[in-house]
Amino acid sequence: MAGRKKAAEQAVAPPDYVLGEQIGHLLRKAYQRHTAIFQQTMGEDGLTAVQFAVMVTIHEAGTVALTRISQLTAIDLATLRGIVARLGERDLVVVEHNASDRRQRLASLTKQGEELVKRDLPVAARITELTLVPLDACERIAAIQVLKKLAGE
Repeated sequence: MAGRKKAAEQAVAPPDYVLGEQIGHLLRKAYQRHTAIFQQTMGEDGLTAVQFAVMVTIHEAGTVALTRISQLTAIDLATLRGIVARLGERDLVVVEHNASDRRQRLASLTKQGEELVKRDLPVAARITELTLVPLDACERIAAIQVLKKLAGE
């Protein structure tokens, strides 16, 4: 602990370090803006952006293992279990053990969950458009490509 404290005391931000120009800070602010737009636009269903992403992933994959949803959404498995449990309490998702591998848990959308996703997909597309409003057409393409590259896709 003493070594870290001493190193922290000695660490000084470089003179050209400007918080408002740091990628992590800008990504966080952009994500906060997107989240606010999502909540205002998608509000009536009471879903978070992450819950909606999980439901869309299940919608696209059909019955799918929680481990695969975790990979596709970049949500750690422990967090995903909580999200899926909350969606299950709302009768949007059902989780069952895989008959051929009891260790594996499979998720699928209920009829209500499927209807919600189908109804809200156009709204989600609108949320993306609203998030990208400050950008012109070329900047939108560039922003998506840069974010995909940063995300390792």
